[in-house]
Amino acid sequence: MKIRSLIWKTGCAVVIGVICSISPSLGQASLPSSSSDTPTPPGPPIVFPSSPLGVLCDRLTNTICIPSTPTRSSIGDLDDKITKDVCAYAKCSPPSPVTFAFVQDAIQKSAQVTDSATALVYPNVFPDRIEILIVPSSGKEIRKVVPNVQSSEVTETVQEFLNSLRDSSNDDYLPLSQKLYNWIIRPIDEDLQSEGIKTLIFVMDSPLRSIPISALHDGNKFVVQKYATATIPSMGLVNLQLRDRRRSSILVMGLTQAQQGFTALPNVEVETKVIAARILQGNLFLNQDFTIDNLKKQQSKNNYGIVHLATHAQFLSDNIDGAFIQFWNERLSLNDLRSIRLGEEPIEMLTLSACETAVGKNLGLSGVALVYKSKSVLASLWTVSDAGTTPLMLSFYSYYPTSKSKAIAIQQAQLDLLEGKVRVESGQIKGVGNLPAIPLSQVTGNINLKHPYFWASFVLVGNWL
Repeated sequence: MKIRSLIWKTGCAVVIGVICSISPSLGQASLPSSSSDTPTPPGPPIVFPSSPLGVLCDRLTNTICIPSTPTRSSIGDLDDKITKDVCAYAKCSPPSPVTFAFVQDAIQKSAQVTDSATALVYPNVFPDRIEILIVPSSGKEIRKVVPNVQSSEVTETVQEFLNSLRDSSNDDYLPLSQKLYNWIIRPIDEDLQSEGIKTLIFVMDSPLRSIPISALHDGNKFVVQKYATATIPSMGLVNLQLRDRRRSSILVMGLTQAQQGFTALPNVEVETKVIAARILQGNLFLNQDFTIDNLKKQQSKNNYGIVHLATHAQFLSDNIDGAFIQFWNERLSLNDLRSIRLGEEPIEMLTLSACETAVGKNLGLSGVALVYKSKSVLASLWTVSDAGTTPLMLSFYSYYPTSKSKAIAIQQAQLDLLEGKVRVESGQIKGVGNLPAIPLSQVTGNINLKHPYFWASFVLVGNWL
């Protein structure tokens, strides 16, 4: 069997921003952001005592847990299984399984390049438990078991969590956020702290692929306040080439008018003009100029470092054939993207802020990354209005050129919204870098961007460097 080697080269950056225009609740949420005003979850804290078997006991109900020993599947076997699941959706040929040495090398080099101690985390959901495999920068393998957790309860909790996040007028999501934290992060908290970890890279099992890990809450802080995060389809599929920071020119394209049953996106014009002319330098094409042929022409002609498409998209199908991106007068299926060449260099990043982005069993986001042969995908997990999306996008791009990693760039952008640095007041976006206030279209009031409905809607998938 051919052993994979880690390639560290330079590449270009491609970003596609896909935005929906609907009107979800933009109410003023009273969101806790510090220990002084965060509700404490009911009951005593969960304690995970040490044991010879490394077993975790859930003391929440003061009951004794049934001992469970971690499955001893190798990291190569576990990663290969996930790789095959993704390729079944994306219609790709699975690569050779990765080795533990490959994973160790990748995580260690990631820590060196980003100056951020990194850990790879595999949460694996079984019918009666959750198993967690961790590979930190130190290279040692850590295994944990969370017993007495039914897979059906995990699926139900994830769905309830996502549903509650869609209402920005309250903090009903908090108990569910803390419950998921107790399952996925708290069992490894002590290990992460002892290793000094600052960046977490997740290879999620199917029931967990649609959660915004940054919005999980420990009862005091959100994950984003402690870690930069990203999700990868698998180590076998991730492309870890380094980006060339000198290539920051951007091709920006988008749709502002109603088209083929989709509503208008008035703030796409605001977003794209600011990105192309005031944050980065590039060319802008909207509406009639937003065609598949023009995308290919412009990228072939200039080989931009970054490409940003702001439009509608749909990912509701259980297979890749039903997914598409809306252009001016046509829809580009993700399956057809195999035939599109977007420049000589590998695509660095694809950002999709889509109205209907199903990312559960069908592996939508991971499949998109594969189809585009992109190294990274930044995409939304739920519907967000274009007015709510624009502040996060502008903040992210303001950090992108200088942040030590993409994961850190999105973390910084999310913190800006959560902590109130970037805000919408009287219909204007304020606090993005050194930019003056930016007027939004068709918005006159305030929007409370501190709610995770706004800042946690985007997840980074793929290359986090």
